[in-house]
Amino acid sequence: MGFRYHGKYTRASKTNPRAIARCDYSGLMVQHALLQDQMQYSGRGLIKTGYKVFPKFLDKPNAQDLAPLVFLDPIPIENPRPDNVVNVVQPMTLLLDVSGDADITLTKTQYANLKFIFYGVLTGDILISIPAIFNEFYVLDQTTGDFKISLQIIDNYATRLDIRKNDPMLISCDSISLKIINPN
Repeated sequence: MGFRYHGKYTRASKTNPRAIARCDYSGLMVQHALLQDQMQYSGRGLIKTGYKVFPKFLDKPNAQDLAPLVFLDPIPIENPRPDNVVNVVQPMTLLLDVSGDADITLTKTQYANLKFIFYGVLTGDILISIPAIFNEFYVLDQTTGDFKISLQIIDNYATRLDIRKNDPMLISCDSISLKIINPN
């Protein structure tokens, strides 16, 4: 019986022959008994890839293929009560120069403020028209001149409210009428 060299990773013996096989990763001939399963992470653990590999060429499994551990959302409570401190809205003030005698119409963005301060030199009575949207706001007339400022809801000529000079007024608009909340 002849003897033939099969590679540096095999040991051939005439008296005790062993099977040899090809390593799936390196392609070299190695002893079949030494081949191991190549493992890989998948899902929640290690699985076999189906490759038989000589130990020198085994890849270390990389945990990047593991499924991330996702925790369940907390169970919602019945009738939650929001924290008032979190939802505090900082008061916004609109400073508006109403000098002259031209009437003014506030935009919805301007009307979204909580406080209106009108200033300037009046040369005639002024009508300020506001959108027909529910809102509560403070108004302060700091103008000079012997003329007055009046508020009115747009296209509602029946509601007209005169603003007192240098006297803060809390006004409520319910989209139909204007009401003074803090009459002095």
